[in-house]
Amino acid sequence: MLDAKKTAVRAVSGAVYVIIIVLACFWGDLGVTLLAGIFGALGVSEFRKMRFPAYSNGGIGLYDVMGGLALIFSPLPSAYAPYPFFFLWIAWLIGRMILTIYSNHAHPEKEFAVDMGAQVYVAFPLALLVAAALCLQSRFDTCMPVLAVFIMIWMNDTGAFLFGSTFGKHRLFERVSPKKSWEGFWGGLFCTVATGAVIGLTGSPLAASGEGNPVLFWTLAGVVVTLAATFGDLFESVIKRNLNLKDSGNLIPGHGGILDRIDSLLMVIPAMILYFYIFSLFIR
Repeated sequence: MLDAKKTAVRAVSGAVYVIIIVLACFWGDLGVTLLAGIFGALGVSEFRKMRFPAYSNGGIGLYDVMGGLALIFSPLPSAYAPYPFFFLWIAWLIGRMILTIYSNHAHPEKEFAVDMGAQVYVAFPLALLVAAALCLQSRFDTCMPVLAVFIMIWMNDTGAFLFGSTFGKHRLFERVSPKKSWEGFWGGLFCTVATGAVIGLTGSPLAASGEGNPVLFWTLAGVVVTLAATFGDLFESVIKRNLNLKDSGNLIPGHGGILDRIDSLLMVIPAMILYFYIFSLFIR
């Protein structure tokens, strides 16, 4: 039987999360950039705490977050240099290697590896999100296609949950995520592809980046989003399972940590950018 209080808390916190994302996308490239920065600061810190809960709040942890923000903001233009924040990230990398030498922790090399993992897993995809937002704002004067991708991720999650909970019998990847089923995967795929087709057909700002044929672009994007979102979710599940964790954190009531909410996004972003490049070259 469902706990009404927990369900209400989950619904409210989920609604707040969605509203923040929608407002950021309506704000434009600045809103998406700030959103990426918030996700990145929280995500990098959370990733570190998952592996090193005993000393995750030390100075190196804050330094790691600063490196993540420098990488995330690296696509921002400047009057002095094309990518000033990327230069800051290089400085962070040098400093982080030096800090490893002076670390008093038992395994500084493992801590360094985890911090670099946070940069690659969390910060880099969000830097790509910032770059995409800047490109969209410049070319189409809107960042609404970013919101379209978020909507497709949400529809994939919804379809996978509804079909999986109703019809799920065949496990998708039981060793990693026992609850996921093939029925849920196909349900999520159906909902996401249908959502992509609707986005392409509307001709709204959501479909502004649909190269050549918007309907074809966004319909195929539904397949890309479903595959990337599924693997992104499974990737985080592998990390949590190996660390004996149920959630990545407790930041969002009823949902867990920030990484539990953006795990799909972190793989969808690079996958969508690669898809956009391939589509623009060979399909159109």
